[in-house]
This record gives sequence, C-alpha cells and structure tokens, in this order.
Amino acid sequence: MTILLILLTAGIALLAGGTIYAPLIARLMGEQKARITPAVSINDGRDYVPTKTPVVFAHHFASIAGAGPIIGPVLAILYGWGPALLWIVLGGIFLGGVHDFVATYVTMREGGKNLTVIARRYIGPAAFVMMLVILVAILVLVCAAFLDLSATALTSKVALSDLGMESGQTLFREKSIVNPRTGAAEPYALIGGIASMSVIVITAFSPLMGFLYLKKKWPVGVCSLLALVICGISILIGLKWPVSVSPLTWKLMISGYVLLAAGMPVWFFLQSRDFINVHILYAGVVFLLVALVAAALRGGAALAGTAIPWNNWAEGTRVLGPGWPIVFVTIACGAVSGFHSLCAGGTTCKQLSNERAARKVGYWAMLLESLLAVCVVCCLIGGLSLETYRTYCYPAAGGGNAVLTFAMAVGHTVHLGLGLPVAAGALGAMLLLEGFLVTTLDTAVRLTRYMIEEGWVMFFGRYDVFARLTAASDAFGDGGESGSQRIEPAGTGGLAVTEPPVRYVKPTAAPVPSRGVKRAALLFLQHYWVNSGIAVGLMLLLGLTNGYSVVWNIFGSANQLLAALALWVGTTWLMSKGRQYWFAIVPAAFMFVTSITMLVWLLAKKYIPGWQAGESGMLALLIADVIVLAMTAGILGLTLKNWLTKGTLATVARPAHEM
Repeated sequence: MTILLILLTAGIALLAGGTIYAPLIARLMGEQKARITPAVSINDGRDYVPTKTPVVFAHHFASIAGAGPIIGPVLAILYGWGPALLWIVLGGIFLGGVHDFVATYVTMREGGKNLTVIARRYIGPAAFVMMLVILVAILVLVCAAFLDLSATALTSKVALSDLGMESGQTLFREKSIVNPRTGAAEPYALIGGIASMSVIVITAFSPLMGFLYLKKKWPVGVCSLLALVICGISILIGLKWPVSVSPLTWKLMISGYVLLAAGMPVWFFLQSRDFINVHILYAGVVFLLVALVAAALRGGAALAGTAIPWNNWAEGTRVLGPGWPIVFVTIACGAVSGFHSLCAGGTTCKQLSNERAARKVGYWAMLLESLLAVCVVCCLIGGLSLETYRTYCYPAAGGGNAVLTFAMAVGHTVHLGLGLPVAAGALGAMLLLEGFLVTTLDTAVRLTRYMIEEGWVMFFGRYDVFARLTAASDAFGDGGESGSQRIEPAGTGGLAVTEPPVRYVKPTAAPVPSRGVKRAALLFLQHYWVNSGIAVGLMLLLGLTNGYSVVWNIFGSANQLLAALALWVGTTWLMSKGRQYWFAIVPAAFMFVTSITMLVWLLAKKYIPGWQAGESGMLALLIADVIVLAMTAGILGLTLKNWLTKGTLATVARPAHEM
C-alpha cells in the first residue's frame, strides 16, 4: 500500500495548498474579480484575446508542464524517491504555486507585459537589458532541450522482449536493435511512430477547433467532446500508419511547424492545439492515477516499491554530484520552474478575462503539474526495479534514455495494476509525453519572439517606426486602481471598450523620424515573422548540435534562477504597492542560493575542467554560465538598491492618492 499512501498524502496536501494558501496570497496581493484585464481592454485578435478560463487553463497547463515533471523526476529519483517526493509536494505548494500565481497576476496587472518590461518599470532600464539577456538564453536552452527530447520521444525504440511481445506483432514496426538490458540483438518496436502521427493529426485539426470555439463561440463542453473525438482519431490513424523518420528529420519538421505557429494569431495553433491535446494530457493523468491505485490495491506496486530506496542520497551523490543543489535543480517543473513565469507573462496573462482567473490558472495548474510529477515517481518505484531503472536511465556505457525509462515504468505499472500489455501502457506514456513536449515548444518559441520584440522596442523605441509599440507598452501602466477612464478601440473589431485607468505614464519625447535604409531595417525588425525566424534559428543552432542531456544541468540551473528573479521582481512590485511580500521573498531567497550554488559548481567542476581538457561544447556552456551569473549579479545589485530606496521609487510610481 506504499503507493496508495503516497498518492493520498500528496493529493490532500496539494488540495490544501489550493484551497487555503492560494486564497490567502490572493487577498494579500489585492485580487479584484471586477477589475478589467489587458485581454479585454486591448483585444487585438492576435495575442490579446479574452478567453474562457478552462481554455486558458488548458493552454497554460500544457505549456508549463512540458517534459519537466516527467524527465526531472526520472533523472533525480536516483537519490531516492523520498527526497524527490518531498521536494515536489512542498515545492509545489510553497514555491512553484506561489511563483506561478505571482507571475501571472503581476504581469496581468502590468498590461500583459512580460517580466523584463516590469523590471524596467520598477527597477530600471539596466535591469531590463540584463534580464532580457538571461531570458533569451534560457528560452533558447529550453527550446533546444525540448526539441531534442521531442525527437527522442518520437523516434524511441525498445526491444520487443521488454514489452512482452513476440516477433511478428502488428502494433509496432520492428527491426533489429541491441537490447541495453541483455546486450543481445533483438527485434525492436518503434514505439514513437504512433505518437508521431497523432501529433500531425492534432496539429492539422487545430485551426478548425480555434475557429469553432473562439470565432463561432461554440460552448466549451461541445468543443471538449469534439477534441476527444479528434484525439481518438489521431491515435487510430497512428496505429494504422505510424511515422518512421530520423531524429534529424523530426527536428526540422517540428522547427518548421513552430516557426509557422509562432507568427500566427494565438488562437490559430497555440490555443487550439493546446486545447485539443490537453485532453490527452488530462486523460493520461487520470489513467496514471487509476493504474497506480489498482497496482497498489493488487499489491504488486507495494512489493516493487522497495526496489528503489526511500533514500539513495549517497549513491546519487556518487554518480551525479551533491544532492543539494542537484535534486532541487533537476526536478524543476513539478516543484518550481522559472519557465512558468515566461508562459504567464508571455501568453497566459494576455488571455485572462478576469483577475480571479489568474489564481485559478496560475496556482492550480502548478498543483496539477505537481500531481503529475508525483504520479511519475510512483510509476518509477512501482513499475521498475532499481537495476532496470539504471539500465535505461544510467547505463554503464552512457547514453541513457530518460524518455524510454518513463515509458517502460508506465508500461509495467499499467500491466501490474490493470493487466494491460506493457506495450499499451508504454504507448500511452509516449502520447502523454509528446503532447507536453510539442505544446511547450509552441509556447517557448512564441515567448522567445516576444522577448526579441520587447528588446527592439527598448533599444529603438525612440524611432517613429516603434513609437506606437512604445506608447502601447507605457500607456497601460500597471493596470492601476484609480483615475479617469478612457475609451479606446480594441483590436481588429474596433469595438469601444473601457480601458483600465492609467496610473503612471512615462513622459516620452517626440519620435525620431527614420528614413532610407535605417527605416527599412527597423521595419524589418518589427515584423513578427522575422522575430519568429530568429527564435527558431537560435533553437536550431543549439538543438542540432547538443542533446538534452548536455544542456539539462545548465538549463535547470538557469531555469530555477529565473524563478528566483521572477519572485524578486514580484516582491519589488508588491513593495511599490505597500503590500505584504513575505510569501514571495522567502522562496525567492531559497531558489536564488540553490541555483547560484549549482551554476558555480558546474563552472568549477564541469565546464572549466572540460574546456581545459578540450571537450566538445564545453566552451559554449562555460560562456553561457558566466553570462548568466554576471547578469544575475547585476540584477541583484539593482534590486537591492531599489529596495533600500523603495520609498523614493514608490513615490515616483504611485498616484497621488496612494502617497
């Protein structure tokens, strides 16, 4: 009954966090359901689109989850399942949920602008530049890692004997492979081929779904039924015609898709594809829970649960390095992840139709992700022995496959609990994982585009080409609470809406006229297709030369550092409002110390020695590590200066009635 006890305890704890702790934070931040949001006031039909909360939740959850709550626990459970579970549950409630809620709420209040713009408003332009460099670097790492993981998932191969299948089966295409568990050549199944076709079919149906639920205003329930049908059709087509291509081909195909999606209106691919695919994700989470409960009741999982120890800290330290900070960095999504703040400030905050939705989407989506991570840990301890886990994830010869480790753990858990073939459970795991990966890539590339565009506005905002964008950025202020109302046309429909009162508008000089080559260059940089191309180009530059295992450590470290920085910015915002901020600054301090320690450890123990030894790729990682540390030091210094003089800064930023 070990796994059943874990699920009950974790579920109760997460539910308490959402029903008790989240409302407390909402009151402290000043949540008001009636206050108008940027999605309603701007409503440009492309990025700012007021959307029903369940649809936004689906998009946000699919975007933030990605591979993190799956791959992170798979890699970190080597230290023992006890430390992993404690970090997931407590981190999700007191760090991750708070981080996501604060980031969603503050970026929404600031006119749907990302954290870099908020840093500029409340800390200064230098902080904006430094944070922009960090965010673009992190997003490129995210995109590169997830691009490789996606290609790995869609082309993963597993020996038929490990799936309990005979040669000549018709479910998977098969060839010959050396089984890492036995070392013998055996027929294998291309387990990712079915998921590959499912991805293609769901993507093809996405524009239709977006047209029906957003343009034709079909009820969410009807759209959900249609989405379930599309998901079912995609799997059936995948079973009939699985796709078999090389990892490189998949990387190029996915890159072409995300390039297209990043420049299209948000409803055309991003929202609609996430809405369809999230039904597989929801069904996958429920399926995992049912299989785990059944396995626990049947007793098989309780026996297998002793195979991976509660605490394997010593061996994990010997193989991977010190448990702190590595466990807390490796398990990012599921506990706390800075990438979530980019989703919150990039796409999610632009779609919320009321302020209360920020809590329902931000905090509760994080809790659902934590629950998913708990299920992953339970599948690992219930479905695999420690020896089998090591064979797939950390083989002696190197080149472990965390994706396949997860799939096999789910397959054996489903077999133990429900009596289904191992292959069926493994296939379901691949569908679940690939759905997360592609939706995260959708969002990450679009967010990179947003960051690049914000950079152009910052650097060239004085020119007439960018004057309109600069005015739009400043005019919304922070979604203030008082002042006269303004009526302005909203988006492509030209409908008059009441915009939130402007609390603070930065005085701007007359735009500088641009002509000739300079004007052509500025117009070129302003176009979203150009910026989408830059985002995809940077992803391919790193993703075609490095696997996820190469960049995961620095990605995880920088990702957790971003969570700390996001909470620093949120704390500064709360200070400027005269509100309590203890719930933000405490987790910010913990994650800051943890991630900085990891970055310094990587620099001293991995990158500098590796570069000196002439190892491939070490110089790029060394430079990235130094840049992130340097930019962070600058942001921290400016933030502390702001806090020490916050009375003066608050006077500048706040309206007269708040002084």
